[in-house]
Order: sequence, then structure tokens, then C-alpha cells
Amino acid sequence: MDDCKKNSIYCIAVCLIIIILDQASKYSVLAFLTQGNVVNIIPGINLVLTFNFGISFGLLSPNTQFGSYIIIALIIFCICAIFYFFIKTQSMLEKMMSAFIIGGAIGNLIDRILHGAVVDFIDLYYKNMHWPAFNFADAFITIGACVVILHNLLCDKC
Repeated sequence: MDDCKKNSIYCIAVCLIIIILDQASKYSVLAFLTQGNVVNIIPGINLVLTFNFGISFGLLSPNTQFGSYIIIALIIFCICAIFYFFIKTQSMLEKMMSAFIIGGAIGNLIDRILHGAVVDFIDLYYKNMHWPAFNFADAFITIGACVVILHNLLCDKC
């Protein structure tokens, strides 16, 4: 087996691990936390159950079932586009970060299909300032996208 195929298999395994980690964490939160409860983990980090019906930070929250279907269709389109990029790139870093993004996107897509919204629960705060709640899938999507962008901005010949 050549290195490119081996690297792709590693990345797909990472993608599956991200999906499992994301869904297991959301299952645990749904089982043990009710909406409105706040559990302080350490200063600066709470667990708080919220449901995001829109996309990032609740933007574009659909008012109809049709709007939800449009968001799901857009997410599937984006997953397919990133998977195409995954197949075409030769860079191991870009393959891995694509796997981060795809794994996170699939994790959130599963939520939309099962719950009609994305389950968010990580609340980062400083004093009275709170970042919008998020989940592990969101974190992996953000890390993957930021690393790919920085890699392409900073690496001329990569």
C-alpha cells in the first residue's frame, strides 16, 4: 500500500474517532444535564445544555421545517466539497485537517437529523463574558479550518 493511501486511511480513522467522541460527549450531556442547569468544571469552563437551530453562533436559525432541510442540504454539500478536497490534496496536514472538518460536520449533522438542532454544551467564560456554547465537533471544525487557512497563507511552496 502506498503512503498516500495509508495516510488517507489514518485520516479517515481520525474522522471516525472525532464522530464517536463528539456523539458520545453529546449523549452523556443529554443523559445527565437538563436545559438551564449550569455545571462549573473549572473556573472559566461550564457545562450548559443548549440547542443550536441555526449555524455558527445560532445565525440563520430557520423558522420552518423547510429552512431546516435547506441547512441540512448545505451541510451535506459542504461535506462533499471538503471530501473532494481531501481526495485531491497530497498534503498530509491538509488531509488530516479535512478529516477534522468532515468529522465535526458529520457529528453536527447527526444532531440535526436526530434532534432537529445541534447539541452544544461547552461554555467558556471570563468574568461575565461568555463565548457562545459549542461542542467538540465545533472545536474540530474550527481547528481544521484555521490550520488549513494558516498553512495556505504562510506556506508558499507547500
